[in-house]
Amino acid sequence: MAEKTQDTISRTARDLFDKALAALERDTYDYAIEMLRQCLAIEPNFVMGRKFLRATQMKAASGSALRRVMSAAKAAPQLTKAKMAVQKNPAEAMNVCEQVLTDDPKNSPALMTLAEAAEAGGFPETTVLTLDQYLKLNPKDIKTMHWLAKTYRSVNNFQAAFDTYERILQINPVDFEAQKAIKDVTAHGAMHGGGWESAKSYRDVIKDKDEAVALEQQSRVVRAEDMLDNLINENLAKLKAEPGHPVIRRELGKLYAQKGEFATSLKYLEELFATEGGSDPSLEREIADVKIKRLESALATKRKQLETNPANAAAIQNEIAGLEREFDELKLKEASRMVERYPNDLMYRFDYAYLLMKAGHVNEAVEQFQKSVGQPQKRIASLNYLGQCFQQIGLHDLAVEQYSKAIEETPQMDNLKKDLIYNLGVAYESMGEQEKAVAEFKKIAAVDFGFRDVRTKIARKPSA
Repeated sequence: MAEKTQDTISRTARDLFDKALAALERDTYDYAIEMLRQCLAIEPNFVMGRKFLRATQMKAASGSALRRVMSAAKAAPQLTKAKMAVQKNPAEAMNVCEQVLTDDPKNSPALMTLAEAAEAGGFPETTVLTLDQYLKLNPKDIKTMHWLAKTYRSVNNFQAAFDTYERILQINPVDFEAQKAIKDVTAHGAMHGGGWESAKSYRDVIKDKDEAVALEQQSRVVRAEDMLDNLINENLAKLKAEPGHPVIRRELGKLYAQKGEFATSLKYLEELFATEGGSDPSLEREIADVKIKRLESALATKRKQLETNPANAAAIQNEIAGLEREFDELKLKEASRMVERYPNDLMYRFDYAYLLMKAGHVNEAVEQFQKSVGQPQKRIASLNYLGQCFQQIGLHDLAVEQYSKAIEETPQMDNLKKDLIYNLGVAYESMGEQEKAVAEFKKIAAVDFGFRDVRTKIARKPSA
């Protein structure tokens, strides 16, 4: 199916895209993401729209560690749903994957499922885009590189296919399939042509702010600020007619947050939470997210001041440091509060443990990870982090136990299992068990010789 452009998409989809561009001009990322997702639900092979969506997801998610950690709880069932829909309803599978990527744009399983759905739907350009994004996160995944190269060839982008096969051969010079394919590509006389014209990835689309703004302004129809104000006024009128309506109050909280009026947003959301007796965990999480966005916005403002006012750099740096401390404390405080409120929810315990570990509170993290191993979706991750915590406090034998359990319960030799085996080898090294360590590293080398520094590690001679 031919790639859709801004000129060939439907009028409805184009209107949604224009609204998204206007929202980007005002840095209202949440609204832009929603408009782009609706646009792509109508036109799933509108590659330019997906490039903008991914770039906006990256901008919206950057710096929000708690948001990324919390999003893991709902990603697994969503991806299961997407995988089931890949063949029967590829467009629906793609839409579900974008829901996951909105919370975590670096979610590799979501990108892979999105690529599978795009291929099943006959959208090769979208497949190429998505595989390219996946490989930026997993640059040594040779199997996926072969997939990408074949897809490039299917759209007659032989130069990009040639470049991809070269990357494969740099990692594995004896890859026979890549050797043969690169000769075939050369034989086609396709050593010219540049892929997606001048842009090879979504990052090229928004290389700098001035270029992005110019592109957005070409198609602007309405201003996002006006749209938000209209929506807020509509909901205020509805609330006046139905003062106690919870859905309207919650919507106002969301809209004010999108507009950057975080104090007003929190007023609506916190009042609603109190009215409902504090019994809605999703609302509580939304309140925490607004608080985090408020601090992110304050940090962004201060960092801009630092760029434009170097003469006052020392004072601004102090303010930034204070805000960063407040940010870290808020994330930990919110995670701790969720554990206190929902002590039997092991997903919250995992979130809290992860933040404790990142903050250096290793002993406290161990206690929480020891509980979160009972959460099936987070069992392997909990065992992995437990091992890392035990290593940090010098209990290498206990670290070995955790890694060994996780490895035994991970049947497929994927990147996760390679990480676990690598960590086990490092734990053995810390115990002076060099032969055992090398044996573990060799298991990785047998399937991925370029993984981290295993090549160096297996070349070391055991201590006498």
